[in-house]
Amino acid sequence: MTGKRFHPAKKKKLFAEKRLKSLKPAELLSELNLKEGDIFIDVGAGNGFFSLPAAEIVGEGGKVYSVDVEIDMLLDLKHRAQQAGLTDRIEICKSEDNDANLHQSADFMLFAYLFHEVEDKAEFLDNYFNFLEKGSRVVFIEWDPAKREEGPPLHHRVESQELKAMLEERNIKNIEIRNIDYNSYLISGLKV
Repeated sequence: MTGKRFHPAKKKKLFAEKRLKSLKPAELLSELNLKEGDIFIDVGAGNGFFSLPAAEIVGEGGKVYSVDVEIDMLLDLKHRAQQAGLTDRIEICKSEDNDANLHQSADFMLFAYLFHEVEDKAEFLDNYFNFLEKGSRVVFIEWDPAKREEGPPLHHRVESQELKAMLEERNIKNIEIRNIDYNSYLISGLKV
């Protein structure tokens, strides 16, 4: 996965004003029914673009597990969590390419702008989906292959219908697909 991976030197770009206004992470997570008390797993958490607002939403009764392979990104996330007073709600999890390094199942699992980086997509999904309970929500946000404005090369991107088929094979139902900004789509569903 290393050849396709987002470089940590560009981490400030993840909190760019344009991106915050376009994706509105807290609003999006609430709209997707993340709620107080939930266990939220942010796979490919980076420096916390979704983990930090998730920690606010789940409150003291919930927990956020921020998973990433890049230690530099996780250290930046830890610093941001300290500044926001959220360290008690966020657990940092250093993972390997196909080893989640998790010990907790999720009510809500997010994969944002990550899946296109994965080499063995089936193994990756099977590994992480072991941490889903019946009724858990799964959300993917990915670059739309039809859009060219920015993002990874087109040949790295995953078509929404291809991802939907992979989710259906793993008992994810009630799947919805929609565009969420000018160059991305979102897929959500529930584990049955």
